[in-house]
Amino acid sequence: MDALNPNIAARLAEPAARIPGRTAIVDGRHDTRLTFGELAEQVAALANGIEARGIVSGDRVLLFVPMSADLYVALLAVLHLGAVAVFVDAWAGRSRLDAAVRAARPKAFIGTAKSHLLRLVSPALRAVPLALVAHSPGFTLARLMKGGAARAPAQLAGDAPALVTFTTGSTGRPKAAARSHGFLWAQHEALARELAPRPDDVDMPTLPVFVLNNLAAGIPSVLPDFDPRRPADIDPPRVHAQMTREGVTTTSGSPAFYERLAEWCEARGERLPVRALFTGGAPVLPPLARRLAAVTDGEVHVVYGSTEAEPIAAIEARAMDRAMAEGSSNGLCVGAPTEGLHLRLVRPHDGPIALGTNGWRDWDVGAGEVGEVLVSGAHVLPGYLDDPESDRAQKVRDGDRVWHRTGDGAWLDPEGRLWLMGRVKHRVRRGGETWWGTAAEVRALRVDGVRHAAYLGLADDRLGERAVLCVETTRGGMDERLRRKLRDALGEWPADELLALEIPRDPRHASKTDLDRLRAVLTGRHGSR
Repeated sequence: MDALNPNIAARLAEPAARIPGRTAIVDGRHDTRLTFGELAEQVAALANGIEARGIVSGDRVLLFVPMSADLYVALLAVLHLGAVAVFVDAWAGRSRLDAAVRAARPKAFIGTAKSHLLRLVSPALRAVPLALVAHSPGFTLARLMKGGAARAPAQLAGDAPALVTFTTGSTGRPKAAARSHGFLWAQHEALARELAPRPDDVDMPTLPVFVLNNLAAGIPSVLPDFDPRRPADIDPPRVHAQMTREGVTTTSGSPAFYERLAEWCEARGERLPVRALFTGGAPVLPPLARRLAAVTDGEVHVVYGSTEAEPIAAIEARAMDRAMAEGSSNGLCVGAPTEGLHLRLVRPHDGPIALGTNGWRDWDVGAGEVGEVLVSGAHVLPGYLDDPESDRAQKVRDGDRVWHRTGDGAWLDPEGRLWLMGRVKHRVRRGGETWWGTAAEVRALRVDGVRHAAYLGLADDRLGERAVLCVETTRGGMDERLRRKLRDALGEWPADELLALEIPRDPRHASKTDLDRLRAVLTGRHGSR
């Protein structure tokens, strides 16, 4: 390995040279096991094969292959050549797919036979010059491989682009996030500090970025046998048996994935046999953190982050429970900011932020006040792909430093822990006062029988916005007794309406409330009266 080559494929080749016989990926769904040595051989052969078909350094390659051993062979082969991998979520509809392909402008498309059917309905996908079928019966990835001498990964600069992915759009329309090779390595180092993997660990990751982290650390990845498009629809006994059979010691994924596992463990008196569990990607609320801590042999860690900055902060579940036990502090405690990250809180503001002559003095909030979370550092995305409008809205230039606006409102306690209060764009401005959604939802979830909650504002002629609390209940519906308990739990938080209904979730993690969809549902209800 060339130690000076920032190409992430060169970094990931190091374990192949050091521990070639160790298992790298176990793909139970497709009955595939690859050692680090076998993975390196397949990556080199596929790089030769797709280069012969015309893919060269700097090209963008759309990968539409489900989470599998084949996905990582294809991804690393693309990076090996110095090309850029583009990912579009498998749940993307036609309009999102078209927008993503137009934004990324890939030269090639490598996908399953089924994904190629999307070309019939997507003009943008039809316009991609090179289309290759893989990971399908009769069209295996091996068919694209080519023998010959294995070349070293392409020599690249650290700021050379490596991956293009898309945000879920929770802060507006989906944006193309371009990660450089240097960014990916900085993210690996930040994650390694938080996850603290041991040499003998075996990990079960449900999020793709964690597989890259494992490959860099020489840790085997056991891909869970589930459909990643529907993380809340797992088969718990199948996943639990896979964990036990493969000797999994650590696992990481979305709250919805672990909520199903926790329910199954509670019902059967089973345990999650891991020394550490990491969950994030969506708010992890105290009831779930407590349940996971109760059924897990080891520690449960709640990780706060986003597409543009992962991780931002982390806290062990029992420490979260202790911090929030008294109920005297508002919001959701997510722990101290991760090492190496710069964080500041600024006055909530709906438009772009530009620093004037007074610099941050015009924006910083006082100790204990709620402000929007801004982060900066080596593993924070400095900008979006060819998207100056999103850069103006989400980034703040401060000399040579770029700050990312997370869109989350929070405050810092005297111990330096971050407490999330809710999304800035969804804060409720009622009668001249501001109320935060997450803080209200945490209170509502203390009521027995409430399994999910959402607090938002709807337009009101008298108040500006009226405050609405929506809940999902274990029994369905809401009686007067529950209504009284909710009002008691909310305390000073106003609620002009209390509603029981099914609350829509984000399509990626099936965990976050999709507030824009919920608002549309509620507006439709009121409009139809």
